Amino acid sequence: MGIEVQLRKESGEVVTEVGDPGMVLSRAARKAFSGTRLLRYLTPWGDAVFNQAQALDLADDIRLIRNSHLDTPLCELLAAVEPLVERLSRETHLYLWFVGD
Repeated sequence: MGIEVQLRKESGEVVTEVGDPGMVLSRAARKAFSGTRLLRYLTPWGDAVFNQAQALDLADDIRLIRNSHLDTPLCELLAAVEPLVERLSRETHLYLWFVGD
């Protein structure tokens, strides 16, 4: 099972999500994210939660990884996650969950 990305309200309700059926994030979490500020905390076996105050750092991490992994499934998946991070940065009482198995 991959790491699912879910934008959730404070109540826990899922607003929108990006699936990871190919386990792209799970594989990247082992090595590709090691030099990032926040993505390095992702693990395939646990959850990571980010808030509005962390959104800009998260966006920077995604940009860094996308630029170093052009034309790959990881780049495509992170491109799908970017709008969730953008919304997280604009709206209060939202949290971005990276849900491992």
